[in-house]
Amino acid sequence: MPPFRTALMARIAAVRAWLLGTPQLQGETNGSAFAGFKRVLRKGVLIFALIITVLFALIFYQYQRSEEAVRSVEHTRQVIAYIDSLRTYLLNLDTAVRKYAESHDPDYLDPSLICRQSRCPSAGQLIALIGTDGAQAARLAPLPELQSALEAGFDALQQRAHENGNATPPERELGGFDKSAIEQIHRILIEAGREELNQLETRETARIHLQSLSSALLGIAGLWTGLALFGLYRETVRLIGAGIDAEQTIRQLSLHDPLTGLANRRFMQQNEKHLLAGARRSGKQLAVLAIDLDDFKAVNDQYGHAAGDAVIMKSAERMQQLLRESDVIARFGGDEFVIVLGQVDHAAAAREVASRVVECLCQPIPLAEGGIARIGASVGIAMCCTGTGKETLDDLLKKADTALYAAKREGKNTFREADASGV
Repeated sequence: MPPFRTALMARIAAVRAWLLGTPQLQGETNGSAFAGFKRVLRKGVLIFALIITVLFALIFYQYQRSEEAVRSVEHTRQVIAYIDSLRTYLLNLDTAVRKYAESHDPDYLDPSLICRQSRCPSAGQLIALIGTDGAQAARLAPLPELQSALEAGFDALQQRAHENGNATPPERELGGFDKSAIEQIHRILIEAGREELNQLETRETARIHLQSLSSALLGIAGLWTGLALFGLYRETVRLIGAGIDAEQTIRQLSLHDPLTGLANRRFMQQNEKHLLAGARRSGKQLAVLAIDLDDFKAVNDQYGHAAGDAVIMKSAERMQQLLRESDVIARFGGDEFVIVLGQVDHAAAAREVASRVVECLCQPIPLAEGGIARIGASVGIAMCCTGTGKETLDDLLKKADTALYAAKREGKNTFREADASGV
C-alpha cells in the first residue's frame, strides 16, 4: 500500500473513531487536536488565575507597605512642624521679654502677640505626638518642666508689669524669668528636630525604595503575563493547525471512501450539477459506468476480509489508470464502483472504457499471503446530455444499474449499454 494512502487511512480511522464515539486508548485521546484545545484552556485558566492571584497579593502587600511608609513620613512631618511651632512660640516669648526689658512697655508682654493660636503648643503634646519613639521621648522628657517654669516666670513678669507700670527697674521685673531655660529648651528642640529630619530622610528613602520595588514586581508580573500569553499563542496556533488538518480529514472522510481514497456517493451527489453542466456546455455526452466485481465474495470466503480489502484497492488502482484526469471514479460500497466519463464524443468511447475495465479486472491479483485472487467485472453503461435531456445523476445511475444486471444475467465479465428506455 502506498505510504500516503496508509497515512490517510490512519488519519481517517482516528477521526472516524472520534466521530462515532469509539473508545480509544488514553494516548490516542491525549494526542488529538480536540483534547489539546482542552489542555490549553485548562492551562490558560490556571496560569491566568495564578498570575492574577500573585498580582493582587503583590499589589495588596505593596499598598499596605506604601500606606505605612506614607503615614510614617506624614507623621514625621507633623512632628517636625510641631517642633517648629513650639520653637516659634518660645522664641516669641523670649523676644517679648527682651523688648520689654529694652522699652519698659508692658504691651510687649501681650499674650496675643506671643501665641496667635487658640491653644499654644506644649512640650507634653509634642511628646504625645512622638509616641513610641523611646529615644526621642527620653530626649524631650525635660521639656514639660522647663516650659512650665518658663511660662510661670513669664506670667509673674506680666503681672508685675501691669501692677507697677514703669516704676520698678527692669532687672527686678525680669528676676522671675529664667532665660537659661530658653537656651536649654532650644538646644533640646534643635536636637529633636535634627533627629526627626534624619528619620524623615530615611523614611522618604524607604518609601521611594518601596515604590521602585513595586514597579519592579509589577514589571516581573507583566513579563510573566507576556511569556504566558506568548506560550499560549504558540500552542493555540499549533492546535489550530491540527484542527484544520482534522477538519480536512473529516471532509476527506465525508466525501471519500476510507479504504481506497476514491470519491463516494456523497461526493457524486454534491458534484452532480458540475458534472452534468460541463457536458451540456461542451455539447458532448456524459457516460456513467456502474461496475460490480464478479466472484468477489469467493475471495472473502477463501482468503478473508483482509485479502478482500486488498483486492478492492488493487481493482480501484487498475481502473484509475484507465481514466483521464477529468473523469471521476467512486466507490459506492462493497464491490460497487461508478465511473463518470465527462465529455465523451460518442457512446463508442464509453464502450471502449468499459471493455478495458472488464479486461483489466479479469487479470489475476497476487495476495500478500501468497495466493492469487481471480475476479471479474460486470459493467452497465448509461449515456446522457444529448439534445434537451433533463436526466439527473440518480436517473443515470438507475439506468446503468439496470444495464449492469443485464450483463450479469448474460454471463458476467462483460458490459451492457442501457437503451433510451432504460432497459
